[in-house]
Amino acid sequence: MSARERQRIALLEWVEELVSDSRSEVVDADTWAMRHGVSDLELRSLVQSLTDAGFLGDPGIDQGRWVSLTPAGVAELQALRVKRSNRRERNTYVRNVTLRWLYDHEEERPHSLAEMINDPEVHFFGDPLASDEVTRAFSFLREQSLVKGKAAWGGDVFIPKLLARGIECVESGKTVSDFINPQDRGGNVYHTYLPNAQGVIVGEQQNFTQNNSAGVDPSVFIRLAGYVGQVSGTLNLEESERSDLERVAQELHAAATSDSPEPSRLRELTSRIVDGLTTAAGTIAGQIALQMGQDALGSLG
Repeated sequence: MSARERQRIALLEWVEELVSDSRSEVVDADTWAMRHGVSDLELRSLVQSLTDAGFLGDPGIDQGRWVSLTPAGVAELQALRVKRSNRRERNTYVRNVTLRWLYDHEEERPHSLAEMINDPEVHFFGDPLASDEVTRAFSFLREQSLVKGKAAWGGDVFIPKLLARGIECVESGKTVSDFINPQDRGGNVYHTYLPNAQGVIVGEQQNFTQNNSAGVDPSVFIRLAGYVGQVSGTLNLEESERSDLERVAQELHAAATSDSPEPSRLRELTSRIVDGLTTAAGTIAGQIALQMGQDALGSLG
């Protein structure tokens, strides 16, 4: 996620918070810009991009840069919070980013993990990491003999450093989970049950159960198809592009919920979705969907 995209998220969340606190439907974005050191030119560009995306509205007030939050903006923030609140994905991200950050900053010899927490490039969909979740992730990595460091008062870790096994993990290109739990994907058996999966599964079906020995975890593809179906109307795509994206999402759902999902077919459909999302990556929902698509492709090895 680019610095500009994080600014877009920050501005959108600030508008929502101020509207809620002041009980006013419009707020002056100049206040946010001055507080965060954003130039007038940058603010104009940010507001224009969010307005073009349909997330902010222009109430037509002459002075200042007054904006209002649209229903599409509310939906965008809700989708973002759903992604942020996914505990499994967040924990996985923190473990992986901790290893990568230590690898990338090895020559700088970081004094403590607080340096990583304060790094603006380290975040989970625009949300800064908390000290306790980073400490938990580091403890897990230490138990797996990937890192070492000295526990400090208040939960920080001094002199964090990768061990040889941690370096090997990063340079392998694998996630922490795949590195410490190597599996023969051709022999995996997946038992998948998604209860009351309204909004996750495309169509009317409320529950989904599948047992397969095809070596494919279908849940990531099912969730991708469902999410794309939910947010396709907010991605600012041309009508033909939106229609094609929804059709491919339906095909992906059908392929993933078949008795024996075919990896090649899942890869083909997911790649088409990722390609279709390229022009929508400027929206928060598009960024989330794109990341979900890339993660799904990554699960195929």
